[in-house]
Amino acid sequence: MDTTSPRRLRDGSTLPRVRSVARAVRILRTFSPERRHLPLADIARAAELDSGTTRRILVTLRDEGLVRQDETDGTYCLALDLLRLAGAVPEGTSLRELTESRLMRLARDTGATVFLSVLRGREAICLARYHGEAAVQVRWWSVGGGLPLNCGAGPKVLLAHMEPAERDAFLAGPMTQLTSNSVTDPAILRDEVARIQADDWALTQDDVAAGLSALAVPLRNGDGAVLAAISIGGLTPQIVGSGMPRGLDDLRQCGRDLAPAVRSLQPGDIHV
Repeated sequence: MDTTSPRRLRDGSTLPRVRSVARAVRILRTFSPERRHLPLADIARAAELDSGTTRRILVTLRDEGLVRQDETDGTYCLALDLLRLAGAVPEGTSLRELTESRLMRLARDTGATVFLSVLRGREAICLARYHGEAAVQVRWWSVGGGLPLNCGAGPKVLLAHMEPAERDAFLAGPMTQLTSNSVTDPAILRDEVARIQADDWALTQDDVAAGLSALAVPLRNGDGAVLAAISIGGLTPQIVGSGMPRGLDDLRQCGRDLAPAVRSLQPGDIHV
């Protein structure tokens, strides 16, 4: 009997990836507004492929109308047919739409409540919330609601990746204390920020509500800029273990899985 989960089949998470397609995408991404015309050697080097493989893929892309080769110097550039494909992208595709399916899976896999949050001024705004199957779900952060940047794992990830001048301004101002565990001492918070920057994740306990913990990682675009924080929240025993926090591997994998979908977004493209 085939016991494979129908959900896994639908989302394609168990299917092997097609290497030649991945290589073709890497080649297409070597082009940019600053690098419109490229010789074979530069493309191969940027895509980290050998010249023979690169040329075969380029010729295929050329014959399919996605790449054009200059007859004079042999350099390659993207072809106009890509504009037709770009025109098929739905207008107004939001960060929430791009991430929803994968974040819902994260909630199912961890059983916890999953949050997607973005930076707005001195607050982290909840852009999306998805509930898992745990008996107790976290409902204290509703969609559209804000949390101070010194409270909660997602907000602290966003604080850690603010522009330094903006972060200094936040740390110099008054900070909200939601519980007795909320950190309002700028020196302690600076130490936390440094650790989050080094580890690339944040864990908080009881600083938003007693008995609840949260774990968060940043979601980055193709340039490495932080677009949002992905976090899971639940009862402290659900998140905090004797070693590494529970769900950290799932969170990190979720971020890696979403990277291709959000690689072209910029922080200014995100609307709350």
